Amino acid sequence: MRMISMMSVAGSLVALAASGCGSSGGTCSNTAACGGAVVGTWTITSSCVSESASMLDSQCPTATASGSNLTISGSITYNADGTYSSTSTVSGSVSVTLPPSCLTTNGVTLTCAQLNQLFQSNPTAGVTLNCTGTSSCACTETLASQTSSETGTYTTTAAGLLTNTPTGGTVSQTDYCVKGTTMTQSPHAGSAMMGQTIAGTITLTKG
Repeated sequence: MRMISMMSVAGSLVALAASGCGSSGGTCSNTAACGGAVVGTWTITSSCVSESASMLDSQCPTATASGSNLTISGSITYNADGTYSSTSTVSGSVSVTLPPSCLTTNGVTLTCAQLNQLFQSNPTAGVTLNCTGTSSCACTETLASQTSSETGTYTTTAAGLLTNTPTGGTVSQTDYCVKGTTMTQSPHAGSAMMGQTIAGTITLTKG
């Protein structure tokens, strides 16, 4: 079976994995758009991002995600000429429950200990996995700090829709609101990653 993997939306600095809420866990909500001037350098001061827990893995549609602990840091610079550059670092962990149905493949049922061994023999760079339990497995997937940089172009609307087009990457859209030196960004309605609906807010401060 394929290990459930960390995912990120780099274009808007919205990074997430399974269900995350900054450093506190739970479900996160979006912040309303209001527009405003984005030109300048913005530093992430807090984040709360979550994703629907269903269909975490196409081979295990009944797997569920509980609270996770993700930390997002970094900054993004929006230039007056419509270009931007960003650097972000994501680290933390995700808790995933795998029911018995997810542990049987081709008639062979794995124990949680065997699942750990399988992951150790086929490691994913920067990720560790630890599963415990009997009939079902409670797994903690920990992501080592991963830093990524991005450049591209952007557009905004008066209503508060920010569209980032990274060089060689996938376009992302966020609802944004600038009030003084504070900006919030939330996934635009209908935003998804690998079929998962995402939500939450990243707060940035202009410096």
